[in-house]
Amino acid sequence: MKSKSINIYFLLNLSLFTLSCDKKTDQEDESYYTDWTAVGDGLSVDVSKNVLTEFVGSTKCPYCPASDSLLLSYFNDGHENYVGADITKNWYLVNYHTYSPSRGDPMYEFLRGESETGEDDYCYVRFEEGNWYSIYGVPTTYTNGSYSSITADMAVAPMAESTPIQMSLGGTEFDGMNISVKLSINTSKDLSSNDSLCLFIAAKIDHVDYEGYNDEKHHQDVFLGWINEGLNGELLSLGHEEVVKNYSWEMPSNWPQNNYETSWWEVEYDPVNLAVVAFIQNKYTQEVLQVVGTD
Repeated sequence: MKSKSINIYFLLNLSLFTLSCDKKTDQEDESYYTDWTAVGDGLSVDVSKNVLTEFVGSTKCPYCPASDSLLLSYFNDGHENYVGADITKNWYLVNYHTYSPSRGDPMYEFLRGESETGEDDYCYVRFEEGNWYSIYGVPTTYTNGSYSSITADMAVAPMAESTPIQMSLGGTEFDGMNISVKLSINTSKDLSSNDSLCLFIAAKIDHVDYEGYNDEKHHQDVFLGWINEGLNGELLSLGHEEVVKNYSWEMPSNWPQNNYETSWWEVEYDPVNLAVVAFIQNKYTQEVLQVVGTD
């Protein structure tokens, strides 16, 4: 009888210990990291690259709708151009609206900086003055940092490359117009001596309805702004380890209200279609080393 009581007591304590361990693990998973924090070992081998295509256009551009439609057709499983889930699940798009060939696109005007020199304007910094890219008109498309034509196989070659960087947005949450981003980065080698790696985290939105000058009525992957600070990205120092950091971002409730044009109120959208794309880019070569996004 005494032996049986001891066994029951042991099992009860073991259960309580297991539950307390599970609870501790859950709490650790929900931790908020204000700085990059090491949470695990690095990768043992390189991994395959995902693909980022950056589409640069405007509702003032008469040629943009056809190019945008062609690119999106590769992602449409009901279209004859569909390239398949094995490709599209690792292929991410961002559609930047610009002031080329002329101003007046409300999805650009909302983000336009006020500085006369343009240093606070994301479009000026990333495209128009060649800090990252040099564009000579729109539509223009870049894939993993290189100029690319819009073709069905444009993601195939980049996807065949390997990279020492793996990224995950697991734990990222959406609550109305609020986004809580949890980004983890894991590497197969020590990259801490590299001074060229810049992190960009973009907020974007799908299914935006607005018929502008070029008669394009529906807009996908519309860039809303950078979630992490800095128009030139966040400089990273990555060791051979897994690190994690959290970010918070709220979509402005008055998007895309602006003082330049009067049609902004015609833009219709639903915050349920918010998404996040994060990528690491070499500031000297413009190569995108890795990218990840939410569904």
